[in-house]
Amino acid sequence: MDALVHFALLAGDRASDFVVIGGLNPDFLATAAPVPHQGTTDIDLLFALGFDNVATGSDFSWVDGALQSGGFESSNGWRWDAVLGDARVRLEFLCDVWDHIDDAVPLPGSQRAVASKIAGPAAALHEPVHRELAVSPAVRARVPEAPDAVRLRFANLGGYLLAKAAAAQSRMLAKDKYDLMYVTLYNDGGSREAARAVDRQLGGTADVSDPAEIRSAMERYLDPQGSWAGTFAETMIATGDAEPEESLRVDAAEGARSFLAELKHLDN
Repeated sequence: MDALVHFALLAGDRASDFVVIGGLNPDFLATAAPVPHQGTTDIDLLFALGFDNVATGSDFSWVDGALQSGGFESSNGWRWDAVLGDARVRLEFLCDVWDHIDDAVPLPGSQRAVASKIAGPAAALHEPVHRELAVSPAVRARVPEAPDAVRLRFANLGGYLLAKAAAAQSRMLAKDKYDLMYVTLYNDGGSREAARAVDRQLGGTADVSDPAEIRSAMERYLDPQGSWAGTFAETMIATGDAEPEESLRVDAAEGARSFLAELKHLDN
């Protein structure tokens, strides 16, 4: 959390230019989880660049100053690494813009940064949740003039699940498969509320590259002996869950089944 707060302070008034879609989100969304989320030090920031003409979008020249002040270094322009305090931090700048051929899209006004073009996360830009994060003593020691808290935009439940489903299918990383089911099962309303949240998100925005991806991702968990249910179960156990692996596999399969039964938006 300190790393995100520190970057928000570096961004200043422009911290509202992005939506946090990774990092701390599962901790905020999955409040009924039996064990803490196994997160990473990656902070995924989603930028709205505009779908018709990126060149006429917002001015992101502020990003250069924030990256320099934070000591961030990059080899590709969209993934940035730094040491903030005693933690290694990775920032990833993402966008969902399809009027560009290249895999990376320029951040208008920035001389140093670009955004990686990936399918799926644009839904997270719709109706984000504003959260206040306290400035810790460790951060204040580095930024004495900091306020008591920073206010940032986070993906809501439906937006997070749509973005994570797209990531899980495109990157095929174990952490994405775990994250997706963790938030689906352990949000306050469980898997059925997860489906309703996705329905609300799909009904409120057209900025979804392929809305059917959420269905196909969930279908991969339906076999409790399959690799997706297994990845979820194994990661839960590694995090400290005392439930047997077979039980956790069944939880993932039944959660996916309940989600798909409740999902309405893609029925037609």
